[in-house]
Amino acid sequence: MANLKIDLGCGSCKKEGTIGVDICPQAGVDHVLNFEVDSLPFDNDSVEYVYSSHCLEHLSNPTKLFSEISRVCLDGAKLELWTPYAWENSAFIIDHKLFFNEDHYYHICVWYTDFWEKVLNSRWLLTELTYVIEPNTLIELHRNQVRLDFAIDYYKGVVKEFCAHIEVRKNYQGEIIQPQKKFAINRSSEQYPILSNRVREIKYDELNNAINWFVN
Repeated sequence: MANLKIDLGCGSCKKEGTIGVDICPQAGVDHVLNFEVDSLPFDNDSVEYVYSSHCLEHLSNPTKLFSEISRVCLDGAKLELWTPYAWENSAFIIDHKLFFNEDHYYHICVWYTDFWEKVLNSRWLLTELTYVIEPNTLIELHRNQVRLDFAIDYYKGVVKEFCAHIEVRKNYQGEIIQPQKKFAINRSSEQYPILSNRVREIKYDELNNAINWFVN
């Protein structure tokens, strides 16, 4: 069987049109297993879409699951991985073991691709990052004239949850890509680009001025 769509950690809220997989037997769960120990019950190269919502943060180490995802995915399969954002209070509730931010996915998809391609036996392309930011937060940032890209990088409690959109490629020979960044007020609402005009290069005269300001 090919071209499957699966929901990992579906609980009782399985995404419509998917096969539900979870550690707990309950309504909507089609396969019960432990992601950190068990293999996914699907053939190699049989899955075209993987959805996961607020599951990965419950794992101590997702490497086993990520390897299994690569195994079962077709070339070009799409991953949609939602987790609480690391700097949101709800990310730290009981039983959460990992606290995801962009760096987890940059590590796999951008910074250390050669290493992770050997681990996963495929190349993961991070195509997009979507940030959910509640309306009141956007209003407060606007009132205080704080740019969204700056707030996401340096402020706590701005992003409620976020999603990594990933494409799984087998025998990929192309270049490393950088993801598009977008924000929305909820998962199903219109998405907008996150704009940035910040200069990342360090200007040492500005650095010296900043240091002098802090110490004087």
